[in-house]
Amino acid sequence: MTLDGSPLVLPYHSDGFVGHLEADGQQVKVAAIACDGERVVMLSLVGYDTSVGVMLGRLWGGTKVEFHPAFAWADEWRGTAQVQRAGGSYRTVGGELSGVREVHVLALLRAASIREGILNPPELPEPPKPEAAEKTGDEQDASPAPAEPEPGNAKPAPPPWVTRYILGNWHEGGPNRRAFQGHLAALRIPILYRHDRHPEWPPSWADALWERGLEASLIAPIDTLGLRAWRLSGDLLTWSQLVGAGVREDWLPWRG
Repeated sequence: MTLDGSPLVLPYHSDGFVGHLEADGQQVKVAAIACDGERVVMLSLVGYDTSVGVMLGRLWGGTKVEFHPAFAWADEWRGTAQVQRAGGSYRTVGGELSGVREVHVLALLRAASIREGILNPPELPEPPKPEAAEKTGDEQDASPAPAEPEPGNAKPAPPPWVTRYILGNWHEGGPNRRAFQGHLAALRIPILYRHDRHPEWPPSWADALWERGLEASLIAPIDTLGLRAWRLSGDLLTWSQLVGAGVREDWLPWRG
């Protein structure tokens, strides 16, 4: 799997609709769908304005909606029969289709948008505090018992990892290299952005981190039809360890 994808991701497939959503007697055609388990990452919908509004209203309200893959796509779908909104927010765009009385609406989880990731980067974890120097046996015996932590002085919880998603076209082997580099930047993962004497090194970093990330399960494909999508772990510590190992072992070149 290589980073040879087009920078333009099409939210539909040329062979036709991949299925439909059904709720409250309403049906909406699905041009493309990406789900992480039951959680919707991307929906490309076509239908009457009212029907699309009903479907999205149920999803945004927390209600599950049935998804039925089209007959021609039934063997390709390994995902859930019911979809629901993810915990994050979505960006929704759409408009009327020319020559018909239907609309096309695209709903994208903001964690799949590079722009949103750059504007709202994840919190960085605090560095571990150095442990106290070991005491002698006499000093340990003389030490008082540790006091119980006070409720108001509870240890702060680590920042939540922000899972991200990257999209690609159905007929391509992987996503676009620059898009992957953008998502790494949005995750605050240290990467080589440029090198004046070796302009080929930044692309090689992206290719190596994509390959090693797949091996380490930091990157994993999710269920899709009509396009492809991958989950990018937000575990910054593990990503940083991977980058550090690459620099030490020289599969991530950084100096001539």
